Amino acid sequence: MNTSFLDYVRSRLARTPLAEFEAVSTATGVPLSTIRKLHYGEVQNPRVATVQKLYDHFKRSRAPRKRVPAARKPRKS
Repeated sequence: MNTSFLDYVRSRLARTPLAEFEAVSTATGVPLSTIRKLHYGEVQNPRVATVQKLYDHFKRSRAPRKRVPAARKPRKS
């Protein structure tokens, strides 16, 4: 397996908020437990089909946006 695919998937999982893992699981058909294990490094050699599903999902979706704090409204005196 080409490690660059796996590296890409792991980097995208690292930038994906944990709360969104369930949505990724639903969209890809990859079990949530597998996604978590990949994220935490518990799986060193995942199946090609698993990595392919996640890779395709992340390639189709937009790159995650960095969180920008909301602008504060001026206080009324």
